[in-house]
Formats: sequence, C-alpha cells, structure tokens
Amino acid sequence: MRIILARHGETDYNKNKMVQGHTDIPLNEEGIHQGIAAGKKIEGYDIDIAYSSVLGRAYDTARYMLDNSNNEDNKKLAVIKDKRLIEKSYGGYEGVSFAEYGAGMKAGETRGMELDSEAADRVEVFFKEKYEEHPEKTMLAVCHGGLIRSFLTQKGIKEVGRGVIVNTSVSVLDYDGERFELIEFNK
Repeated sequence: MRIILARHGETDYNKNKMVQGHTDIPLNEEGIHQGIAAGKKIEGYDIDIAYSSVLGRAYDTARYMLDNSNNEDNKKLAVIKDKRLIEKSYGGYEGVSFAEYGAGMKAGETRGMELDSEAADRVEVFFKEKYEEHPEKTMLAVCHGGLIRSFLTQKGIKEVGRGVIVNTSVSVLDYDGERFELIEFNK
C-alpha cells in the first residue's frame, strides 16, 4: 500500500503560534490557498481512497487537494473521516502559546497530554487495518503535524523534530503490512 501522508493547511492558531490539538480550528485564508496549491503535490498519484482526521482543517485540506490535483478520478473520491487520524491531544496545553507549552514541557508538566507513543500506536493500528482492506491501493491520509511527527519518530521511520512538519507538506510511504518505508519526506 502506498500512503500519501499530508498535514493540513494553516489555521489562525498555527499563524499565532498556539497549540491546537483536538480543538477544531478552521483553515484561514492562507490555509485554503495552501490546500488548493497542495493539489499539485498529488498530481502524479492515482489515489484510490482518501481519509482525513475528523477535524475540519484536515478534512477541508484533503478536499482542496483532491479537487485541485488535475486528476479527474481524484476529484470524484469521497474523503472518509477517521478519529484515529485526529491530532495528538495536548490536554491542558490546548489554546496556549508555544512559549507556555515549551516552558511547561521543560518543567515536566504533562497536563493530561497524550503520549507520542500512544498517538503513534493508534495511527499504526489505522494503517494496519487499511492495509488489510486495501493492500494494493494508494491512500491519501490528511492529518496533523504533531501526529505525523509522533508516528514517524516513534515507529522508527524517521527522527523528526518539533516544527519540522510544515502546513500541507506531503510524505510518501510504502507499507507491506509489517514495515513502513519512507519514499519522500515533507515535500
């Protein structure tokens, strides 16, 4: 299975350096433009199935990407929301500045935040299930920066630092039901 893993477009929380997590913040004007432009990033792929987080910023980005990919088959696809693709829960940090979050992390305050390993495990379970359903298919999965970072790092695919996964970046992986192979990263 080929996985095209993308991050959503910009929101006002991204722009203002605030922690979002499960908070359902919509795309801002720049995020909409980014989603439309990201359609070019998937033009070379015949996508068979598309998934997104249940949060609007990811779903809308997936729709913009498919609708602007210049591939008529992609435009016809439904985007299926799956709660396992939701961003990491940042607990009591949701809605605070990155500075406050960073200070809290440095002080060892978790504030009920979901562990990176927990987030990565739920994404892996999602991909395993989808592999069993669609082993030879190409999947678009649009989700969130923290979740992508947690997944790639915790599963030993690629060590990724905070802030590296940019809005509407695309990473491509091949998955055989056991191992993930990173083909492209953060383009």
